[in-house]
Amino acid sequence: MSFVIKSGARQYIVDYGQQIIVNKIEGKENDTIKLDVLFAIGDDSKSPKTISAKIVKHQKGEKLRVVKYKNKSNYHRQYGPRQHETVLEILSK
Repeated sequence: MSFVIKSGARQYIVDYGQQIIVNKIEGKENDTIKLDVLFAIGDDSKSPKTISAKIVKHQKGEKLRVVKYKNKSNYHRQYGPRQHETVLEILSK
């Protein structure tokens, strides 16, 4: 059975036992958190309102390249931030 959950301003389609990468969530590793279920996909008549997930680890994402350039003025600027991410594991019932 799949669920559509909400974490921050984003929505994810998940199953039990799946690991997902979301924006940084406050908490320590191996903590359990509750996520809101927006929609349940499947034929189970009793869908839960919340689902629990375990924080596996905190990490940094891939570097994003941002380039600024102004024509005829010899201005070039390049930088690349890395987003903080959290890996979650969806726990079974």
